[in-house]
Amino acid sequence: MTTDMKLIEAFAFSAPIICAVICMVMMLMDARASLHNPLEKRLRTFLALAYLVSSLGWLGMVFYVLSPRTFASYYTVFILALMLDQVMIYRFVSLITNTGGRRKFNRLHLVIPLFLTAVSVVNAILVPVEQQVRLIYNDTGSGTWFRITYVTTTILFVVYNSLYPALNLRNIHRYRLFIVNYSADAYSTSLGWLTFIQILILITVPLPLAGLLIGIPATAISYLVLLGALSYFINYLILCYNLLNNNYLIIQTDTAEPDMPAVATPLDRKHFERYLRDKKPYLDPKLRITDLVTVLHTNRSYLSGFINKEYNMNFCSLINCCRLEELDRLRLQSSNAEKNNMDLVLMAGFSSYRSYLRAKSEQDEMRLLKVF
Repeated sequence: MTTDMKLIEAFAFSAPIICAVICMVMMLMDARASLHNPLEKRLRTFLALAYLVSSLGWLGMVFYVLSPRTFASYYTVFILALMLDQVMIYRFVSLITNTGGRRKFNRLHLVIPLFLTAVSVVNAILVPVEQQVRLIYNDTGSGTWFRITYVTTTILFVVYNSLYPALNLRNIHRYRLFIVNYSADAYSTSLGWLTFIQILILITVPLPLAGLLIGIPATAISYLVLLGALSYFINYLILCYNLLNNNYLIIQTDTAEPDMPAVATPLDRKHFERYLRDKKPYLDPKLRITDLVTVLHTNRSYLSGFINKEYNMNFCSLINCCRLEELDRLRLQSSNAEKNNMDLVLMAGFSSYRSYLRAKSEQDEMRLLKVF
């Protein structure tokens, strides 16, 4: 590899480090401002720690390119950071997508990283640094055991960066199936940004970085590695932005109360629609199905099933349909003639203009399906 290419790669690997450190500081500052909400503070503090671990991993990539001897000495920290990075992001996604159950984090997720770290420590003690450098960079030399452990670690790195994003996508999918029958905020609960992050990592990170670490002499690998660094840079910014703007909804265990007993007389459509028309609960941007349970003297599962059966849609879609109808009424009122569309959207109960656009798009799709 030429000196210019080494410098380009080192610069590219430095960008995620700088971005991660800046985002870490912002998360810690936001965590300090969230003292009134222990769960939000914990989430931001945990993400700040994940940023730190990830930056240590990218620092190892800089050493790999610029200083083989330093990389060999740093390798134990490097491999631990690589493994823990994906485990911590998985834990972070699990916290956001928790649907109210008391699921404990399985400590087996930490067994492999800690075991490989222990093996790396033993290798660092038994194998001289010069010999480690020759084996890491595919030069000739003795030390088959060290080479085997190095290649095995690299393969596990590929597995981790493939398996954990897939697990995260599964958790996000489960969350989205649940949340549409729980919250009426279509945009904040969609977690589209989190889905995008996981898909981007799955596509751009595992194989290119594995090719670099194994030592495949291909120019294409270098450019793909730079793409992986760019994707992480983008991911850090997306994570930080959406956390700071609260574009998510955590279903806290302490607020996820057990279902109340079902009423003796089931809900009827006429009574339910009269309640929606008279009380207009949909004007609350943070409306949840649990807010209606007490008023209607029913339980969450029954009300969710009632909506699905009577209206052939989920809770979120129904409430947003009410908001769209309310928006149409507001536009026809002469008292609102001087107000802009954004003001009317907020008056109709949408939390943001993006939520309105998402609900409008969903309604248009439903109408199109009915036509066909």
